[in-house]
Amino acid sequence: MQVKRLTISNFRGIAHGVVHLAGHTLLVGGNNVGKSTVCEALDLVLGPERLYRRPVIDEHDFHCGRYLDDDKEPIEVRIEAVLTDLPQEAELRFHRHLRRWNDGTRDFADQGAGGPGDGDGAQKRWALPVVFIGRYDKAEDDFAGNTFFDHPIDFPEEDEAAELALGAGRKLFGREHKRLCGFVFLRTLRTGSRALSLQRGSLLDTVLRLGGTGLADMWQDTLDRLQGLKPPIGEVPQLKQIRLGIRERMARFVPLADGDDATAFFASELTRENLREVVRLFIAAEPVGHSVPFARLGTGSINLLVFALLTVIAELKEKQSVIFAMEEPEIALPPHTQRRVSRFVLSEMGQAIVTSHSPYVIEQFEPQDIVILSRKADGVLEGAPIDLGDFKTKSFKLSAGNSRRRSSVAAC
Repeated sequence: MQVKRLTISNFRGIAHGVVHLAGHTLLVGGNNVGKSTVCEALDLVLGPERLYRRPVIDEHDFHCGRYLDDDKEPIEVRIEAVLTDLPQEAELRFHRHLRRWNDGTRDFADQGAGGPGDGDGAQKRWALPVVFIGRYDKAEDDFAGNTFFDHPIDFPEEDEAAELALGAGRKLFGREHKRLCGFVFLRTLRTGSRALSLQRGSLLDTVLRLGGTGLADMWQDTLDRLQGLKPPIGEVPQLKQIRLGIRERMARFVPLADGDDATAFFASELTRENLREVVRLFIAAEPVGHSVPFARLGTGSINLLVFALLTVIAELKEKQSVIFAMEEPEIALPPHTQRRVSRFVLSEMGQAIVTSHSPYVIEQFEPQDIVILSRKADGVLEGAPIDLGDFKTKSFKLSAGNSRRRSSVAAC
């Protein structure tokens, strides 16, 4: 499955924008042009765990922080994605929501003069349009947002309530639907704090879910083990003396249960969500060999641990069914490792969408896979694969290689 087109409206620094993606896509452009915003937009519309965040969006996610118009009516954030190359399971499951897509025009085939009948041809294929819609809910004094199957809707004139509802009658594109897309997004600044934790949506959480390892039973078993430690924490002599003293004094005023267990000490009062926060992966790396929480390792080591988990996810998702987005995979990695990581991502993922400033990463992409982002003063974003024209691919790569070598010499 691949993202072919992303349309963004009123999201962060983008008033409106259309980005056409290749297969694997390298997003390039100046600082603050919108590369990270494109990745965040993809996460909103496709990320299965993104909606766990509450609120899903807030004031700062609206273009220029404006979520109400001059009439105090809500302004919508809209992020539309068109997915192609659907696996057979997805085509069967989503068949009612599919439309024919024209690769030549980069639009739906039924948008032309021929209408729905213009859906056949070499460059036509099935596509799944989905849309994230977010806005301020005045009744709840909060922000709401969700992803829906996107298809043309005709409302009876009298059905005004449905038309005004979030999604306007569209069917929900829920977490189980999104997991079929296999979307994984790694934010550069959150790699160490989230990717290797057990928080919802982390890589470890994704591995557990995809592996069918009985996640619900695991959490309950862990809580039972903490409460059922033998001997119980309350049997520690010092604590037992306090516990019995409390029971004896409370019994004067409160009708306690019979027996010494009317008061007790347990290891914790953790819930499932607490466990997600406190359970940590420990790593013992050479030359020290002492186990430490993963976040105490060097940034480069953490990033390589992340990619090690990506290999697991790629295998569990049967490799080519993963849509993978990452900001600057080169952070804290030496050049030879950057190349190796980039090659893995491009060979094992169904679609890789990457932002990078590293020549060692850039040279791994074919020139037609490079999308240059540009943004006008009025917040309009544009992005499409570059057109080399008569410039040969081999010449392009030789030029890029020479540029990299010159940069390396200059750095020395």
